[in-house]
Amino acid sequence: MAKIKIKSFATKRESDLWLIENQSRMKAERRCEPKFTSGQNFGSLTAISFAVNKKGEQIKSEVMDTDEDQDLDTGVLNVKVVINATNILDSHRDLHLPGIWKKSLSEKKLIYLCQEHDLSFKGIISDELKAYTQVFSLKELGVDLEGTAECLVFDATVRENRNEFMFNQYKKGYVRNHSVRMEYIKEYFCMNSEESEATQYKENWDKYAPQCANQEDLAKVNWFYAVTEAKIRDEGSAVVKGSCFATPTIDMTIENKIQAEESLEKTEPLKDTQDPEPPVQKKKIFIN
Repeated sequence: MAKIKIKSFATKRESDLWLIENQSRMKAERRCEPKFTSGQNFGSLTAISFAVNKKGEQIKSEVMDTDEDQDLDTGVLNVKVVINATNILDSHRDLHLPGIWKKSLSEKKLIYLCQEHDLSFKGIISDELKAYTQVFSLKELGVDLEGTAECLVFDATVRENRNEFMFNQYKKGYVRNHSVRMEYIKEYFCMNSEESEATQYKENWDKYAPQCANQEDLAKVNWFYAVTEAKIRDEGSAVVKGSCFATPTIDMTIENKIQAEESLEKTEPLKDTQDPEPPVQKKKIFIN
């Protein structure tokens, strides 16, 4: 999403009145193109720099580095990633709220996992995925804040032969943030102002501001948008730094072929002449 051009004024009153008078134009600018990642974040908290387990603890590394492991590698990863999280004031001054994806997920049949919002054959990482919402504590997401977030989650199969570069980025634990291509459907402008013209916006502030987990960041601004419904525009992406910082890679497994002689000995011979396919086993890959 393009940055909204906000004028600077000498006083807070002048700024508040300008924002009130230009609400129609600001909302039109917000809807003129899908929302993407922003390159900046608020100062008190930054992007997640590691993957976490269910207790919010950093996962230790257990990388496949032996010759035997490499022989068993099938070039298929299964990743669980957080694409978006609610209750976080992001760098677009958006506060996404629980239930935001409910309608869109019920309607959207095909969603892609992409590389940096590149919705092209080159940029697609996977279209083999399940998209759903799940509630995590913020500490489970690696964020040192109290509270919970309803997260948009992708369980995706990542194949080396489709996007080798991103396959290796996930495998090495380099993918620490994600982002969603989205369209605003229902949102409320919230302003911390005592101006008579801002009565409704102040009521919105009082209603939604307490739901923000990163209150230290909220204290630096006097307006934001509370987004209660949004549409997924075809994809969520792996990005270097997302506008919402609580979007890590949660889990990863790699599929391996296991040549288990004892198991094969117990298997009855096949009637045809083809060699049996070795069983496939998922092995955990952990991320620094």
